Amino acid sequence: MLATDDPFELAERYQNQRGQWVVGGLETQVFWPNRPQFIRFENLDFLLQPAVVDGQHRSLPAIAIRANGFGLTVNEGRAAVMRLATAIAWRESKKVDIVMWGGGSSPFRVGRMLNNAITEFFSDENLHVPQSEEARKALAYYREGLSLGNPFYSFLGFYKAFARSLPNGRERGPWIEHALLRMTDREAISRREELQAQGDNISEYLATQGRHAIAHAEREDIVDPDDPDDHQRIHLDKPLMRHLAELAMDERLGVPPPSSYEGEHLYELEGFRTLFDNEQLDALRRGELAQGREYMLPDDFYVMARKGKSCVHLGGMRMTAGGMDQGKLGVKLESPNGKVALEFWMDFRDERLIIDPIGGCVLLNKKRESRSDIQSEISLEQFKFLLYCNGSLEIWSADRERRMGKSEAYMLPANWSPDFAGHQRTLTGLNELLQEMPEIGDDPQ
Repeated sequence: MLATDDPFELAERYQNQRGQWVVGGLETQVFWPNRPQFIRFENLDFLLQPAVVDGQHRSLPAIAIRANGFGLTVNEGRAAVMRLATAIAWRESKKVDIVMWGGGSSPFRVGRMLNNAITEFFSDENLHVPQSEEARKALAYYREGLSLGNPFYSFLGFYKAFARSLPNGRERGPWIEHALLRMTDREAISRREELQAQGDNISEYLATQGRHAIAHAEREDIVDPDDPDDHQRIHLDKPLMRHLAELAMDERLGVPPPSSYEGEHLYELEGFRTLFDNEQLDALRRGELAQGREYMLPDDFYVMARKGKSCVHLGGMRMTAGGMDQGKLGVKLESPNGKVALEFWMDFRDERLIIDPIGGCVLLNKKRESRSDIQSEISLEQFKFLLYCNGSLEIWSADRERRMGKSEAYMLPANWSPDFAGHQRTLTGLNELLQEMPEIGDDPQ
């Protein structure tokens, strides 16, 4: 997708295409878009369908793909839908259970709606693509653990994800003993401390009174589906087993936990890092430039702000200056018509893309001699206000095909608040001027 693509407009066009559609109806705890939305995953195009109530008909939220558009069979299309469902479940840490399949020449809706949460926009960021078949299977078991309502089989799903990460059973006990010391999940730590206080060997306990007791009916020490104490015990064990699975999948299969995406902020400078070699990056991470090395940045970028489904585009901008200051690499951009300037900073020590919309986004002149002048001023006003409302800055390549960086949501200074009424008055005045401005002879954007 390009930076300027609207995922909802793309969805409208995509769902109108005739072909061999595969539709997986879901029961999910994830906030699902409340209108059709297009997303791309593993270089495949998917349609997220909302849950719909139309009279007596209630449809499930769903994931759909036009399988023949990618040369896929129906079964291959279903497998692709399941992999996306697994990636969403992993990122959101919530149930995504495919409970019904449908399809045909169009993405016909399936099933009925059951307890599903909705949202205006579904983010397609940080959907993990496993790099091995073992990782894919572990993620699938993990989704199974999230999605099953029965605590026994949910526990077993997490144990299978863990076991897939450590296939050698003899390794598991020593590995768990070390992993218990580096746990970070609050519920898992609480259960660890309870079991340790009881004198339990946690590795042995999870294997015998958890996994074996659930999986085998012929043993004496089994869980009893009719015993509320067994239900409660396994319910308390689930967060511990789940977190151990996450740690094992990260260490052994290269599946980073969803929390690392926000915690490490690697997305903020992801595209910019590819512009430099290791020597240059090492210097930038020390807050300096490598001696004798030239740092080259593109001449042109595409700039926008985003918050959920809301986007404001400043459009193409040209680099006019750059350099180091206080350990950060700064870049100044200017719009083609010389009307708008923007400054942002790259802090490679902390992996941060930094912008100050109050002082770093400015009008270079106040002339309003053309429609281009006024439209640029309108865009800047909307751009800054979206950032004030916890939006993020996104810097893309000039062709809009690759995102170079994305800031975290902007937080206003504690002693400053945006003037919404003044913002609306400014926009009203500028739009009135724009309507009065003749289009003939106007200079290009």
